[in-house]
Parts: sequence; C-alpha cells; structure tokens
Amino acid sequence: MTPSKTRRPVKGRSAANPSNYSQLYKQSEQNLLQAAARAAEAAPVASSGAAAQRLSEEVDWRTEYGFVFADLRRLLIISVALFAAIILIGFFL
Repeated sequence: MTPSKTRRPVKGRSAANPSNYSQLYKQSEQNLLQAAARAAEAAPVASSGAAAQRLSEEVDWRTEYGFVFADLRRLLIISVALFAAIILIGFFL
C-alpha cells in the first residue's frame, strides 16, 4: 500500500503574483493611470502651451547626456579590445 499523501491547500492567486502576462500588464496600466491622475492633480497648470514648448527647445542635449556618450564611447573601446584579444588568443590556442 502506498502511504496517503497530504495535499496542500490551494491558495488563490494574489495581485502580487499574477497567473499570466495580461494580468501583469493590466496591473501596471492601472498603476500608471493612477499615478498620472495623481500627478495631474498635483502639478500646476501651465499658462500656455507655447511656454512649455519654448522650455523644451532650450534644452542642450549634448551637455545633459554628455556622460552617457562618454560611457558609450568607453564601452565601445573596451568591447573592441576584448574582441581583438579573443581573436588573438584563438590563433595561438
């Protein structure tokens, strides 16, 4: 005779552990909509759309993202050096 196995009680799915991707996306969409609604209530209303557009045109992207370009350049140099080292090691081994 086989020993009787005790079964664990089946728990329902919680919101923190969705059973499929659509539930996960629905939750994230709901969270984004709620956050946007809270931000819209808290943010002051702009006086005109032209002022907001003028502020976005004055941004100097080269200075704002200079560190990103420097990191990308450094990453490119390191990856080229490692790729060359792999090829050189391949010839000798």
